[in-house]
Amino acid sequence: SSRRRHTRYGTVTGVQTCALPILVVIEPLLEVRLERNGQVVWQRQGSRQAPITGPIPWPGAPLAPGELVLVRLRPLQAEQGSFAHVQLIGGSAERMASTTALMRRLAHQPAAWIQAIDRALAAGDVPLAWTLLFAPNAPASAELQSLRQQVINQGCGE
Repeated sequence: SSRRRHTRYGTVTGVQTCALPILVVIEPLLEVRLERNGQVVWQRQGSRQAPITGPIPWPGAPLAPGELVLVRLRPLQAEQGSFAHVQLIGGSAERMASTTALMRRLAHQPAAWIQAIDRALAAGDVPLAWTLLFAPNAPASAELQSLRQQVINQGCGE
């Protein structure tokens, strides 16, 4: 999925390059909700003692090209009913298909996968780099895992 940072009570929009984006949780959360067409289709709640952390696999039906899904995030210190918002928009069918094809082609090539991330960043294509970095089907690689952890530790800064 593309890179995003939530701010308290703010809204961020990001175009997705794949149908099953990963929700990367940087700050501990009390609640995460996904809404499609104004209806809550998935919800997860944590507590102050056991907050929601870490990457969350896409929970539900794939994101369709052009589809808008609202993700509501309630930070650890937020009041009941106070959320930051992330609007995820499915990219074009061509963009999503090319990302899927790239991931299939590089599935067993950790070095080539990392090079694809570097190329995407060099081209300013942060959504593709983010998708590749956190893809659940990325090849096993200590270097990729280290990079993921570094990004999480740094808070996904702009």
